[in-house]
Amino acid sequence: MYSLSISFGPTGLVWAFLFKEKEKAKAAELKAKGKMSDFPYFSVEDDFGQSGNFTHESVHGALLEDLDQIEEARIQRSLADERCKAKFMARAKSDPTIRQAMGQGPGIVSPFPR
Repeated sequence: MYSLSISFGPTGLVWAFLFKEKEKAKAAELKAKGKMSDFPYFSVEDDFGQSGNFTHESVHGALLEDLDQIEEARIQRSLADERCKAKFMARAKSDPTIRQAMGQGPGIVSPFPR
């Protein structure tokens, strides 16, 4: 699955289109970049019923993403974050100042003698 995001105008409005096949997504990207048309306008129709007509001069940028690779990238970022948290906890436990602060605290008050 592929996502084509097109940014328009000075307000940064972004429209996203979804495609099942890379070739169709790439062709829509080329249209947005003005590579496949001599006309001052172009149209995009995705695989999920969205369509739009635009002028080339209104396009400020286009981003084509392979959603399978984006998913893998998110997983790798999450794993890196978790590894960082684990390293932080290990270092925090070995830090003398933090270890001392963790060891001190209010005692448990119990009505029963030990």
